[in-house]
Amino acid sequence: MRVLPSAIAIAPVSMLFGVLAYRADWSLLEVLAAGFLGFTGSGQFALLPLAETDASFLTMLLICASINSRYFPIALTTTKRLPKTGLARTCVSHMLGDEAFATERSQDTVHETLIIRLTIFVCWVVSGVFGALMALAIPSTWLSNDIHLGFPASVVLVYLSVTQIKIRVSGVYRRQSVMIAACLVLVAACYEWLGPTYFWMPSVFITAIILENWKKHE
Repeated sequence: MRVLPSAIAIAPVSMLFGVLAYRADWSLLEVLAAGFLGFTGSGQFALLPLAETDASFLTMLLICASINSRYFPIALTTTKRLPKTGLARTCVSHMLGDEAFATERSQDTVHETLIIRLTIFVCWVVSGVFGALMALAIPSTWLSNDIHLGFPASVVLVYLSVTQIKIRVSGVYRRQSVMIAACLVLVAACYEWLGPTYFWMPSVFITAIILENWKKHE
């Protein structure tokens, strides 16, 4: 199955979250809830320091929503591969992640989409809980800043992204480099103007608008 490399690659990242969360006095139930309800590596790791500073629930919710805002335009492109019923559609949409989107193909059926997303989702949630269970047995030296356990997932995601770009934009955009450059410039401008905390949401929406309008005029 083509989903297995992505599912296996994210396991150490989720385990790392479980270890850090457990050492920050999170319970196993809280680790499980963060993985099941949040299902986002960057958002979950952002919650750790916020929880330690006793940040309000609203603050943590806004931070997670800002980080996860990139999934809105992504989800809109996959609506044809979702179930028809409302509850099933909501559940499958919730399981959408970077790795799942990079693994899926436009011709995938609803069943294939469900298998891909469910496999990655379950692997992420289970790995987080497993990491929390292993926390007491892992030496502190293994968690130094020099060790990057997210490297395997990053490599797989980059490979899948490049593959998907070749498949999806081949023959669609005649001036791809200009389109990519325009998106990068606008994202950099948002980062410079709004800072690293608040640039996410506007840059995501602006990029989505550029891509949609570019596609219409090509």
